[in-house]
Order: sequence, then C-alpha cells, then structure tokens
Amino acid sequence: MDDSAGQVAVPANPLVNDLALFNMYMTAVDAVLADAEISGTLAELEFSPNTLRMAICASAGAVLRGAPKEFAAYVVARERAAQGPDSAGPPATAQPFPAVGDTSASLRWLGKWLVAIALAAAAAGVASIGAWPWTQWLAWAGATLFVPATLTFGYGWISGQEWFKAMQGAPSPGHPVLSRAREDLMAAIPHKELVAHARMLIGSWREARFSRLYSVTSISGLSETYDSTFQVATSTAADLEGLLSRVNGASIGIAGPRGVGKSTLIRSYCDDASRCAAGANLRCMVSAPVDYNSQEFVLHLFAVFCRAVIRRYGMLPAFSLAGGVQALLRGARRRMWRLLDAAVEIAVVASLLHWQKPVAAVPGVPAAWVFYAAVAVAGLGLARVARATARLSRKQPADIGPRLAAAARQHLIRVRYLQTYTSGWSGTLGLPRGGSGQFSRTLAREEQKPTYPEVVGDFQEFAREVAAYLHREGGQIFIGIDELDKIGAPDQAEKFLNAIKGIFGIPHVYFMVSVSDEALASFERRGLPLRDTFDSSFDEIVHVGTLSYTECRRLLSRRVTGLTEPYVALCYCLGGGLARDIIRAARQVVRVSAAITGTSRADAADEVDSTAAFVLLQNAPDARQPTLGAVCGALVREELRRKSRAVAQAASQVAGGQSEALQDCLQNVVHSITREEQALKTVGMASRAAAGELPSVSALRTDFAAYAYFCATLQDVFTDHLDGGQIIPATSPGTGPGTFDSLAAARHAFALDTQLAWQAISQFREAWGLKVLAWAGPSAALPAPPTTAV
Repeated sequence: MDDSAGQVAVPANPLVNDLALFNMYMTAVDAVLADAEISGTLAELEFSPNTLRMAICASAGAVLRGAPKEFAAYVVARERAAQGPDSAGPPATAQPFPAVGDTSASLRWLGKWLVAIALAAAAAGVASIGAWPWTQWLAWAGATLFVPATLTFGYGWISGQEWFKAMQGAPSPGHPVLSRAREDLMAAIPHKELVAHARMLIGSWREARFSRLYSVTSISGLSETYDSTFQVATSTAADLEGLLSRVNGASIGIAGPRGVGKSTLIRSYCDDASRCAAGANLRCMVSAPVDYNSQEFVLHLFAVFCRAVIRRYGMLPAFSLAGGVQALLRGARRRMWRLLDAAVEIAVVASLLHWQKPVAAVPGVPAAWVFYAAVAVAGLGLARVARATARLSRKQPADIGPRLAAAARQHLIRVRYLQTYTSGWSGTLGLPRGGSGQFSRTLAREEQKPTYPEVVGDFQEFAREVAAYLHREGGQIFIGIDELDKIGAPDQAEKFLNAIKGIFGIPHVYFMVSVSDEALASFERRGLPLRDTFDSSFDEIVHVGTLSYTECRRLLSRRVTGLTEPYVALCYCLGGGLARDIIRAARQVVRVSAAITGTSRADAADEVDSTAAFVLLQNAPDARQPTLGAVCGALVREELRRKSRAVAQAASQVAGGQSEALQDCLQNVVHSITREEQALKTVGMASRAAAGELPSVSALRTDFAAYAYFCATLQDVFTDHLDGGQIIPATSPGTGPGTFDSLAAARHAFALDTQLAWQAISQFREAWGLKVLAWAGPSAALPAPPTTAV
C-alpha cells in the first residue's frame, strides 16, 4: 500500500480537527490569562481577555512551531493515526472485566447487570402476583429499576465511542503514539513562551492607540451631568471600600481639592441613582448650605431620611387578581394534600391494628410484626407533624417595614408642620315657655417647635431602629453630606460640623462628609496637644488624590469613543490630574478639533458646551483631519488667551491704574499668539517686569509667565512626532521627572506654589531634552525638592 495515500495534510493551525490538542492548548492559555502580569495589563488597558484568548488560539500554529522537533513528531504521529489503527500502535486487548479507571466500560458492565436484575424482578413479580398479591410491588420495583439501568448502560456505551471522547477532549486510547506526541509538544512550549506571545499581542494592539490623528466618533459622555455609568475604579475608592468593610458604622470625612471627585465618591455610596445602590442598603444624600442653621439642617436631613424610609418600605406591593387567585389555589392544594396524607396514614394504622392477624397470615409472619409496622407508621406520622411544627416555630417574625414607614410619616409630619389640637364640650338646656340655655368650653393646644436636642434625639432613635432592622436583613444606612468644603471660612465650617456631629455615632450607619484639605491637616495632627472639631467629629478622613494616568485613561475611555492615547495624555496633563478639569480639557480638544476641520458639529456644540461659540484660531480653519500638533497648538493658544484675560482683570482689580505695563504686555502676548509663534517666546515677554512695579502685580506677572512655561512644554511635547516609544515610558507607573504624572503634578502645583511648579516643569523638560528656562520670579533661593514630592 502506498504510504502517502492515507496521509493527511496538517493545517496551518494544528488545533483544527484535533479537539484533544485544542483542549490541552486552551488549558495552557487559561494559565496565561490567569498570570498576574497579563491580567493586570488587560485590566489597565481595558482589553477583553476573550479577545486575547482568541488571538492566541488563532496564532497557535506559530506558537507550536516554535518547538520544531516536537512539532515534526506530532505531524508524523497525526499522519500515522490517519492511516489506521495498525500503524498507530497495537490494538487494545479485550479483558473479561473492565479495567481500573475505564469509566465507560465500568458503566456498561454495571448497566448490563442492573438491566438483568430489573427484568428478573419484574418477571418474578408478574408471575407470582396471582398467588401472592403483595408481589406486585416487586414488579413495580423491577420496572422502576429498568429505567436508570438502561440510562447507565446507554451512557457507558456513548462515552466509549471515539467521537464522544474527541468532543470531551480525552486522548484516544486507540492512538497512543499521537497522544504521546501531543503531550510532548505541549510540554515543549513553556509557560513563559506563551506569556511572551501574549505580551507581543497586547503591545501590537496598544500601538494602534498611539495614532496622532484625531479620530473621535462619539462625545456624548462629556457632560457635567452625574451618571453612575461613567464611574471608574480608583485606588481611593478601593481604600474606602476596605475601610467600610472593617467598621460597623462610622463618620468618615472625604477630603481633597475641588474637582478631584469627592462628590462622585460620596454619590456612589449615598445616592439612590448610583449603579451600586441595589441591595438592602438605605441611602440618602443632602448638601450642606453655605449660610447654615444647624437645627434647620438637621430637620432637613431628618425629612430626607424619612422620605427614603417611606420610599423603601411604604410602597404597597402590586396586587393582581389572577396572581391572588393562583396563590389561594396553591395554598388550598397544599392543605388538601396534607389532609389526604394524614387520612391515609390514619387509615393504614387503623387497618393494621384491626386486621392484625389476617394481615400477618398472608406472608406468614407473626402478628406482632404487623403491630410493630403499625407503630412505625404512626411514628413516621408524628415525626412529620413535629418537623412541621418546628418549621413554623422557626418562621421569621413579621416584617416591620410597614411599621417603620408609618413611623417615618409621623416624623415627617412633625418635622414639616406645626399642629394645633382642639378639644371641648358644649350642651344646651331647654327651659319652660321656649327658653333655653347653652354651655360650652373649648381647650386648644398648639404644638411647639421641637428644640434642637429633641430633633437630634428623635433622629438618632429612629435611625437606630431602622439601622437595626436593616442589619438583620444584611444592609446598612449610608448618609452623605456634600458641599461642606464649600463653606467659605474654615471656622464657619467647624462651627457647622460641631453643631451637627451629635447625629453621628449610630451603629450600622455610615456618614460621609466632604471636607476641605484644611480639615485633613487638622485631623492628621491628632495625638498632638492640638484637638479641634475635625479630630473629635470623624472616625476617619479619606484623602481623594488626583487621578493617575491609568485612571485618567479609564475615565475618558468611558466617556469618549476614539480618543487615542496622545490626546488622553494631553487632557491629563492640562487637567492636572483633577477629574473635572480632565473632562473640561477633553471638551476643549473636541471644540478645537471641530474648529480646525471647519465643521460645525451639532454634537460638539450641543452635547459638550451650550455657551456661545468663540474664535479659536485667528486664521481660517483648514478643511483637513486634525493632527496632534495642530490640536495642541490651538489648545495652547486658547489657554494663553484665557489666562491673559483673567490676569488682566485681576491686575486691574488689585492695582488699578498702576498695572499699565502688565496690561500692555498681556495685550502684546494676545496679538503675538499665532500658529507659527511658539508659546516659549511668550514666557520671555511676560517675565520682563517694569521698574517700580507693585509686588502684587509682579506676582501676577510671574504666575502668567509660569503658566506660559507650562503651555510651552505641552506644545513642545505633544507634536506630530510623538510616538509610542516616547509615550510608553512616559505613561508607565513611576515617579520619574519625565513621566506625564510629573507634568500633571506640576500643573496641579500652581494652586500651591508657582515657584515649585516652575521647577517641576524644568525637571520634566530636562528629562525630555528640551530647553530649560531660569526662574522668572523674584530672585530667591529655590530649594531642590525630591521628585516624589512633586
């Protein structure tokens, strides 16, 4: 016979038509996806693990051919197996009993014996039913056993077929050479090789994200409206979740700069509209007033809490006539079967006791055995009654939710309205000749406004009762107090917090309050001989820091479709890591890109910003697809125009007519900003101070020069020559001066110290090989803080 006649060409992907190898390969792929590095990278870049799994399987040919010797042996074994069993190895020897571990043979052997026993029992019962009527149970038992016996034998026969083993991925016992070749081939592909292949695939996918062309297709998520679907997981949220799991009720302060996402974090726990609001937890949220009154605020909070309880427990369940009828029928059916079971048991016991001797004579057993059988049946019935009684005794107590809702309505009426109670009596006495006399007496009681201690006490008592009931159901109460950090003076915020902290400290109730960074600093001074309101009010204060680059990318990818990584990095640096400013920077990118293309996109005007359009470029826009350099340049020019107008207005308010030199400088900067002009030149223009300039005006000039220095850095970095080789190290986790995290920290440092921000920008420019400018402010000793501080 010609050996080549039975050969089968192995396809480019060996997993095709070899389900056993496919399952072995998939097991190795699952181990790769479970690798901490690969799973973390997929989560960071928001790639689907299933996509990576399919890609690794599609390239299985290249991976397996990485072991040429073992792959050649596998090809030979596969061709020999296709020729027939004679060339693949000796056939299996028939055994009288199933081999140990051969499940299919064991099932067939067991099934045959069970079928034989079932048929014998059924035949014996049918044959002897005329002489001994009680043997009919033997026929029923044989017929019942026949069904599982047939199923056991059938499954054993099916599981022994080759096609079934192939579907299950088990190596074919008829091809031991092929099975050994598969095992040797997979053993030759180490886990590190598959991990390296997965890294290569992920890297190739990420390269597609480095496009410098503006390719946004949807911007509907760039809205200020709070939407829980846009929430992203952050390290601060994970820390807060861990804290909540360790405490049983607490008052927690949420501190951080404005725009960092404190309100979003509080809403995720305390707002009913939040995506995590499902479950047994009760949530309510209020905003602290700027011009506050502690008693009125606690009354308002009490009212909001009562409404939340009413929404939770005061809604009547929907009633359906058909559903009610069905429930009644089900209950009646259950009661009928219980009564029937009891009647049958009583009848059986009575029959056995009454016809004790005749019943014993049928099988030829002593009469005492029939008595014992009656006692056993009666005992089983009593056991069933005892079990039903125990089940009723363990029944949960009645739901007190409606009672809580009624109490909430009473509290709400008391909080919202003052009531007047009137009681009295009257009577009429008839006299002779039509005379009459009338007597009346009326007593009116007007309810007084509750005092502040009474309001606090009522709130604590009611909240404690609701929290205890929720805790039995597996839930807690979350109450959020937002906008406390916006109260103007710190002492005013302390007075407000000192007045309302009496409502804190309820078990299973979590209060989350947004506070300022000053409150965090005061809290961190605990242990020193300095105690204040924040230290005594909060159990813990969680600091919400700026977003990292990874978190920023996750934030924008949820809101914008098609924004590549260079534009994400631009928005991140311009926003300084603050979530609110990052979203605003993304809106600016969209508006600038629309102006460059010369198109008036309705979604850019309607979905992003409803304000009037303003001129972004002095020259007419080009009808071309925007690039990174063009977008960044237009964005920088617009930023400098905005800041120049703001600084000019501030200078006129601070110095009045003594700021003419700065006003002229800013005017020249505005007119000199063109497409060809680099922003770095405006730094020198803005840093030249006039003789005799006021210190306040000089400080404004320095601030503008430092911000122009920052904008020039953006313009020098985000050009059309920025590639993945520069982006990957700049976006990697770390504290180096050349990362985008450092540039975003420099932008955020403007709120703290302009000189510190200047130095951080200079360190970033030096790391990127850009021109570094000397400090443009007053000549002062500039310390060299560590990069991690930036």
